[in-house]
Amino acid sequence: MGIVLQFARNSACLMLAVCAAFFGTRSIALSQGEAKPVLRGMVVDHTGAVVPNIAVEVFSRTSGSSSLQRKNQPATITLHTDHEGQFSAILPPGSYELCVPRFSGSCRTIELSALVTPEYLALRISPADEVWDPTLPESRFQKTAGPSARNCGRVLLDKDPARATACAMRAFKHREPFYVIYDEHCIDCLSARGMAWNSKGEPYYVSFDSMGLSADPALPSSSMPDGSHTQVIRCSQPVRVYINETGELDCFKERELWEQRIERGSREALLSAGETGYRELIPALKKRLQDAESFDDEDEKTATKMAMARLGDREQLQELLCRLHGNTPQEMQMAALDQIPYVGGWYAIRIYRELLMPAAEARFEKAKSRQDGDAAVSVPRWWALSSLPKVVPDGLPPGIDYGFNLAQMQEYSQKWLVWLQENEEKWKKLQPTGAGVDFSARSCKR
Repeated sequence: MGIVLQFARNSACLMLAVCAAFFGTRSIALSQGEAKPVLRGMVVDHTGAVVPNIAVEVFSRTSGSSSLQRKNQPATITLHTDHEGQFSAILPPGSYELCVPRFSGSCRTIELSALVTPEYLALRISPADEVWDPTLPESRFQKTAGPSARNCGRVLLDKDPARATACAMRAFKHREPFYVIYDEHCIDCLSARGMAWNSKGEPYYVSFDSMGLSADPALPSSSMPDGSHTQVIRCSQPVRVYINETGELDCFKERELWEQRIERGSREALLSAGETGYRELIPALKKRLQDAESFDDEDEKTATKMAMARLGDREQLQELLCRLHGNTPQEMQMAALDQIPYVGGWYAIRIYRELLMPAAEARFEKAKSRQDGDAAVSVPRWWALSSLPKVVPDGLPPGIDYGFNLAQMQEYSQKWLVWLQENEEKWKKLQPTGAGVDFSARSCKR
């Protein structure tokens, strides 16, 4: 019996020693700061959408301190949300206040304990709560371009942008950092857009709106660094900077988005891709064309070919030209009136110039003779006179109106031919030019 009691006492002492060792080690670990709680959360806007790449400031709250008392104190740490709007940090136990800078209603307070899993915070920002920075948008453009960037100016509403654009284009050609800002019309708000090129050779398209911008659909290369007011989009690679139709410096900035639209796009989306003028979309269009099962109908396939032709794909330009030489009169007319005007450029002007010639009418009559019955189509000169005003950039020749009748076709054809000859050198650079296309149609016969 004594042996049993002694054994029980020894076992109890051993258990107490083990427990003491365990809790002692645990206590030491906590005192040394090894077991720190993980703070997690996300930032959403007033619509519930996540806000990526935005700063979150974390302030340590001492006993009895208030938001007013810590207002001028520096943040303990500054976090940034990822592309899904989430943030996280490992912090010592204590009381903290989290805020999105410049959004007065975004702050949340949390108590962190090593023994309790902290709640998942959701910081909500709203344009109505934002304390607007009067130095914007200039400060945002300058921050994007860098402190050494050349300020090419801010173009006020309805003012000529030529000088600022020329400055920015010169800086771009010399690969010097710069930024240029163009004000936009906006009701009860301040809105601007422009470009910023930093010292690393990275070009960005920047948009600013004092009432807030929507990031839907969000581009993979875009960010909103100061909440909802500013959106920064990296120009697509390879970089193509140009002067747009309003005289402003611009860049193609939605390559990834357009490639997605092409992959699953409708006829309208495919035709819109061709209107971008961005030749780097040709591989995505060609890939779509090679996937025969991706088209819901023949119109989508035709739209893909037309978009490639408008972007200057030689193979599709040649195929479109051949529709004017070896097809039925109805197919020839559809190509002349519907498809070639969409493609445009010197390529279309050159085709219509040929359609004004007697040889085109002879070729058309030969095509009609191979078809049984009467073809409900007009003649090539009619196609050309109807379509030239759509593709020539400088209006109509002197003495010509948009409307015409059969009796005027000969007169109008001659005036157009003279007008085209006089402006040939100026228009030969219009894209697509049709370089490499066999306009004699010998390749069509092959």
